Amino acid sequence: MRTEAELRAALAAPAPRLIKVRGVIDLRADCAEHAADGYTLAGYLAEYDPAVWGREREPSGPLEEARAASAQRQLAAIGVPVGSDTTIVGDGRGAGLTGASLRVHNAQNVIIRNLTFRDTRDCFPQWDPTDGAEGNWNSAYDAVSLQRATNVWVDHNTFTDQPHPDSAAPTYFGRPYQQHDGSLDMTNGTDLVTASYNLFEDHGKTMLIGSSNTSTTDPGKLRVSVHHNVFRNVEERLPRVRFGQVHVYNNLYEPGPSFVYAWGVGVRSALHVENNYVKLRDGGAVEDLIHNWGGTAITETGTLVDGRPVDVLDAFNAANPTTPLAGDAGWTPVLNRGLEPTSRIKNLKAGAQQRERYHVAKGTDFDTVQAAIDAAPPGTTITLGKGVYREVVRVPATKPDLLLKGSTGNARDVVIDYDNAAGTTKPDGTAHGTTGSATATIEADGFTARDLTFSNSFDRAAHPGITATQAVAVKATGDRQYYDRVRFLGHQDTLYADTRNVGARARQYYRGGEVVGDVDFIFGRATAVFDRMTIRALDRGGDPNGYVTAASTRRDNPHGFLITHSRIESDAPAGTYHLGRPWHPGGDPDAIASVVVRDTKLPAAVKTAPWTDMSGFSWRDARFAEFRNSGPGATPGADRPVLTAEQAAQHTVRAYLGDWNPA
Repeated sequence: MRTEAELRAALAAPAPRLIKVRGVIDLRADCAEHAADGYTLAGYLAEYDPAVWGREREPSGPLEEARAASAQRQLAAIGVPVGSDTTIVGDGRGAGLTGASLRVHNAQNVIIRNLTFRDTRDCFPQWDPTDGAEGNWNSAYDAVSLQRATNVWVDHNTFTDQPHPDSAAPTYFGRPYQQHDGSLDMTNGTDLVTASYNLFEDHGKTMLIGSSNTSTTDPGKLRVSVHHNVFRNVEERLPRVRFGQVHVYNNLYEPGPSFVYAWGVGVRSALHVENNYVKLRDGGAVEDLIHNWGGTAITETGTLVDGRPVDVLDAFNAANPTTPLAGDAGWTPVLNRGLEPTSRIKNLKAGAQQRERYHVAKGTDFDTVQAAIDAAPPGTTITLGKGVYREVVRVPATKPDLLLKGSTGNARDVVIDYDNAAGTTKPDGTAHGTTGSATATIEADGFTARDLTFSNSFDRAAHPGITATQAVAVKATGDRQYYDRVRFLGHQDTLYADTRNVGARARQYYRGGEVVGDVDFIFGRATAVFDRMTIRALDRGGDPNGYVTAASTRRDNPHGFLITHSRIESDAPAGTYHLGRPWHPGGDPDAIASVVVRDTKLPAAVKTAPWTDMSGFSWRDARFAEFRNSGPGATPGADRPVLTAEQAAQHTVRAYLGDWNPA
C-alpha cells in the first residue's frame, strides 16, 4: 500500500489480512481543514484565558463545543481502524504512517511491525485549568491505540513526534501547548500484548497501560510484556501501569533533559521490572526512575545505571519516605524467553528499518544533487559535501519531507549554482522564462534545506543582448518548507517564494540566512516568513536601484511576506531603494500584495517613501506596512504606513505559520 486510500481499502477487506506498507503514507492536513463551527485557536485563547474565564472550571460553551466538533472531524480524517486477524507491516526501509492514529479497538490477533509512526498531532488540544496546580493542555490521538484488544504484537516500530516535538511547542496560559498524546497506549480491558524492539523517541506521554483508577474492565486483564525497546529522549510513562501484570525487561533507557520518570506504579498494578539498562548521565536522578501513582509495590531487579548495579527501589523509597513502595509485585513471570543479562542491553538497537542517509560528493553515494534526489524516498536526509555543484535541481511534489543539508555547517562551503536567465535559450531554442531560469525548483511539501547556498550566477554585463534578465536562484512552491541558515544569491528575481498554483497556499520559513539581489529579488504569492535574515540589496548604479520585494499575495490570503527581526543591508546611495512594489502577474486584479517589515534594521539606501507602483497598479491598493523598524532607513514619512500595536499582533511568525511549527 502506498496511499491512504489503498491502506483503508485493504483494512476494510475480509480477514485474515496481510498488509504491506511501502513508503510513507501521510495523513496530515492543515488544521484549518478540520476546524468546525467557527473554531479558531485565537478565539479559543481569548475565550478561555484564565484572566477572563478563571481557573475553577473546565471550558464550556460554544467555542469549547466547536473545539470538540473540530477534534471529531480530525479523528475521522486521521483515525485508521484495524480489525481482527490483521498483520500490517512496513515493506522495506522507511515505511510508515505520518499524522495517523492506528486504532486496534475490539480486535484480536493483530501484528504491527517495521513501521515508523511520526507526528500524530492533535490540532485541537483542550485547555483544562483544573488539571494540576497551573492547568494543562490535553491532547487526544495515540499513534497506536489498543482498546479491548487481545493477542497483539507490536514489534520493531519507531515512534516519534518529529518533526514537531512538543519540546518546540509554544506556551499558552503559562503551559506548553501539548499536541501529542500516547505513542502506544493499552486500555479498556486490552490483554495479552507484547511490545518488543520498538524505538520510542522525542515524546512526552509514551506508554499508558490501564484506563483509569476506577476502571471495571481492566482488572484481570492488561497482561503485557515490554521488552528490548529503546526509550530515547522521552519524558514519562515508560510505561505507566494500572491493574495489569506487566513484565518490563531488557529495555534501554536514554533519558533527555525533560525526563520525568520511567516506571509509573499505579492503582493495583503489578509491575515486574527486570534487567533494564539506564544511561542516566545528566537525564535525572536514580530515584526519578520510579513514580508512585497510587500503587503499593513493584518488583525491580537487575537494573544497571551507567554500567553500575543500582537498587532503584531503595533510592526511590529513601527519597519518598511518605509514599514508599513494597518490593514484591506479587508474581513471577514465566513467559520470559529471551531474557538477557543487563550488560548486553547497553548498545541495544531497536526500531523500524530507516532509510539510509544519502551523501553527495565525489566518490560517495552520488556525484550530483539531482541523482540523490531522484533516488531518495520521501523523508530522506541528503548531505552534500563541500564544493560547488553546477547543476539545475528539482525536488518534485512526490518527494515530501526531504532534508538537504551541507556537511560543514557553513552555507558558504556548499553551493548549488547555475546561470540560466529568463532570456537564455533551452536546447529547443525557446527561452527559459522566469520560472524556467531557476537553479533549484522546490515543489515538495515538508522540504528542509540547511547550511547551503543556492545561487544563480547569470551575468547581465556579459550578455548585453539578453534583455529578460530575471534569473531565479530558488523557486519554492511547496507548503511547510524550512530554509535554515541558507543563502540565496542572484540579482533580479533571486528568490521566488510561490505556491503550486493560483488557488493553493504555501507556508515557508526562512531563518538565519541571507538573500542577495536588486530587482524584485524576493517575490511571489507564498506566505513566507523571513526571520533573523540578512537581506542584501545590491547597488546597480541608478535610482531607483531596485526593489526588495514584489509580492503577489492572493486577495483572500491575509498573510503574504513577513520580514521580522532581520537586517536589510546595502551599499547603494541613500534614498535609492524601495522596500517593495505590488506584482499583479498577467494583470491579475486579485493579486493584492501583502508585505510587513517589522523589528528590522533598515539602511540609508531605503527611500523615505519606500513603497511604489508597478505596471499601473498603485501601491496604495496593496497591503504594505512597517512596525518598529530601526536604522537610518526607518525615517517616518507621510507615505509610510505603520501598524498599530494591535495590528502588529496579527503579524507574527506564529500567526503566519499557523499550526506548523518548524522544529
